[in-house]
Amino acid sequence: MPSSRNFKTTSPLLGDIQKERPMIHMLARIIAGVALTTAGFLGTPDAAAVEGDILWQFQRGIRIEASPVICGTGIVCIGSDDDRVYAVDADGVEIWQFATQGDIVASPAVGADGTLYAGSTDGSLYALDRDGRLKWRYETGSAIFAGPAIAPDGVVILGTDDAAIHAVEDNGTEAVLRWRLRIQGPVRSSPAVNAAGTLYVGSDDDHLYAVTADGTVKWRFPTGGDVRSSPAVGPDDTVYVGSDDGHLYALTDAEGEGRLKWRFETGGPVQSSPVIDNDGRVVVGSDDGVLYALRDEETRGVPEWTFQTFGPVRSTPVVGADEGIYVGSLDGILYGLGADGIERWSVRLGEMRASPVIAANGALYVGTQASFSTGVFQNGRLFAVETGTEGILHGAPWPMFRHDVRHTGRNTPNQPPLADAGGDRNVDGDGQVTLDGSQSTDPDYGIAAFSWRQTGGEPVTLTGETDVRMRFVAPDIDTTTPLTFELTVTDNGGLTDTDTASVSVRKEADDFCFIRSAAAGFLPYIH
Repeated sequence: MPSSRNFKTTSPLLGDIQKERPMIHMLARIIAGVALTTAGFLGTPDAAAVEGDILWQFQRGIRIEASPVICGTGIVCIGSDDDRVYAVDADGVEIWQFATQGDIVASPAVGADGTLYAGSTDGSLYALDRDGRLKWRYETGSAIFAGPAIAPDGVVILGTDDAAIHAVEDNGTEAVLRWRLRIQGPVRSSPAVNAAGTLYVGSDDDHLYAVTADGTVKWRFPTGGDVRSSPAVGPDDTVYVGSDDGHLYALTDAEGEGRLKWRFETGGPVQSSPVIDNDGRVVVGSDDGVLYALRDEETRGVPEWTFQTFGPVRSTPVVGADEGIYVGSLDGILYGLGADGIERWSVRLGEMRASPVIAANGALYVGTQASFSTGVFQNGRLFAVETGTEGILHGAPWPMFRHDVRHTGRNTPNQPPLADAGGDRNVDGDGQVTLDGSQSTDPDYGIAAFSWRQTGGEPVTLTGETDVRMRFVAPDIDTTTPLTFELTVTDNGGLTDTDTASVSVRKEADDFCFIRSAAAGFLPYIH
């Protein structure tokens, strides 16, 4: 089994590298600490950013353990240990914040209408609208450490630390409990839902549960340790999940029971969540510091490559549109790998438990823990890092943590967006015109990009061609030919839709003129 770095790696045990790990890990953390105090830490603000460059950093609280989620076009949302949820724009500027009464360590999820669902250690699930205003608060009675899933019918499902799973409906102004299920251990695994509505979730009682859409346990499968890894569901409904017993499990859901296809042993607990690329490779990290890429050969998981880091890998990798693999480690380093597991670049950020997400513009977002190195204490931050790719790998069965950039945790087929250019208009010449695409919608994973272009009429200069709203100055001309424009929207699954708008221009009326008035026949009425 070849390794992608020059380290001795023998699965399931890593031999000499394990003995040297404490010193290597300490050295990596010192190097990371030095990096965080250099000018490069401040980012690369210009347009010349290359792969691995830090674009910007956003600091709130002491640590950011929740994984960031794309919560709007050009907007990323994140939770922090200062009890708040933040929305940040593509330039790293805060748009809004919302305060809860406990740490936000669970990763938020976003519904089809843009509602953000965030769990807090105060025991409540909060539903926030696009502007960060509270729609409702659902009190579970116990701390929430794992992010919610959104079922195909829009029901929000979450687990709590008092060994319960809750399913609630969002009716706009309040949460309505559909069902609550008691199991035998705390839930710190985020749920996954398949296209049929079956829920899969791990528990600290060492089991993976399969639960029907009405809240009935179908089966539970025993492992040898806590299951805090979040499951991934393959195209054939194979369920992959890690356990603190050091194994990655592949299970089938057939005939009312979970059956083991295979399990693969690593050298440490598996709290990282698996992802699945377009070639069916299952990629997952382990506390042994190794990232594994495995082929599912029905009766066994066969390693294709491994990649050695300097610390435990609890962050879940993300598969980019370029088929590259991007992952963080507790060694403080974010790695950019090729599909073959060969390192292309790396950048030191700080210890990462959170999992990255890649926006359509190629910016990767990830949060870090607080660090103390070389006598300098650094609070955790949200980083934006250039990847050079165009978002996540659309069409892959499970390309990232929680499946998609909205963290729905379900693998239903992507539905196309519906573009709305705002309708036809009549305007005066020489005036400012705004075309508004904000009524464009997407039924599942959200709109990633807007693109406007002129398709007919007197040419005008467009401002905000890639914004929700586009502006131009209407020409002051006499013409019966309208100006025509096309809006293309692209969703976070790569599907597109177009709509057109026609703008008819009326020549601006001149000030009153005696001669023109006389010529128009008004002179006979003047006495």
